[in-house]
Amino acid sequence: MTENIDFVVTWVDDSDKDWQHKRSLYSKERSKSSIGKTTFREWGTFKYWFRGVEKNAPWVNKIYLVTDHQCPKWLNVNHKKIVLVNHDDYIPEDALPTFNTNAITAQLHKIPGLAQKFVYFNDDMYILNPVKPEDFFFKDLPCDMSVYQPIAPYQTGTAHFQVNNMGIINKYFNKKDVSKYSLVYGKENIRSFLFDHNKFIPGFYETHLPESFLKRTFKELWEKEETILNQTLHSKFRNNSDTSEWLFRDWQLASKKFYPRNNDKFGKLLELRNASNQDIWKLIKKSSYKVLCVNDNAELKNPEAIQKEFIKALDYKLTKKSKFEI
Repeated sequence: MTENIDFVVTWVDDSDKDWQHKRSLYSKERSKSSIGKTTFREWGTFKYWFRGVEKNAPWVNKIYLVTDHQCPKWLNVNHKKIVLVNHDDYIPEDALPTFNTNAITAQLHKIPGLAQKFVYFNDDMYILNPVKPEDFFFKDLPCDMSVYQPIAPYQTGTAHFQVNNMGIINKYFNKKDVSKYSLVYGKENIRSFLFDHNKFIPGFYETHLPESFLKRTFKELWEKEETILNQTLHSKFRNNSDTSEWLFRDWQLASKKFYPRNNDKFGKLLELRNASNQDIWKLIKKSSYKVLCVNDNAELKNPEAIQKEFIKALDYKLTKKSKFEI
């Protein structure tokens, strides 16, 4: 019998007036943050996340929906697998309210009742084809890909967090001891080969896919780096000094506490754009990828029209209403 595996997904409804008011009270902190206007944009596609889970991952134990006292109006909260989690259920009072994903994910292991094995999803990561428990955990280890990739020094995005993460990783791990090659990775091994001469770990290839975690990874890091993690926990908006949930993933990779998986065969990251998105709609409808992450884009000039096409593509793939919906 497979040990319980839970899914955790974070979500926010940016149209909620109470949430908008609360956020505005603290918005002065944004001057120190790296945050895009799309971070909180709700596309109306979240129900397809649940449809994908029901159709393609019916074996999941529980689904923990983490929100700030919000709930989709269409969600069947009485479904036996759904657990609504408010921020104040597991985040300390002195760190609330928070509008920072890095803070929200820093203590996921403290969610009451969460299984030892869990998979963390953003709400834009859709399971579009059947997945098995072994796609996420094998031999009691999280499945992942340990491949090097240097951190791109962009002024926006996640670069600051990744640098902070890798500072901690290099503090505890020697590069020569890190597992970075596997036949499973195929051509992706080239990434590690190109940076094998570095004297330090330059960064891990981040594929923006659901992340398999062991709760003990979070506990271990909090015991070792409580100060910097507390700093992240108390940042109400994204701050350049933050770590991110990738730190916990990177720790699993560096400590060899994972089972090799080719992430590029498992799923793919897509970004919506102003030019034609027909290739993205085609992938959603017809591709064999198990998971697709479809990122919003702050530069979209006509998001309403793109949203309609996006929903149309998802509805083609996941037409049937799930039991997670009222």
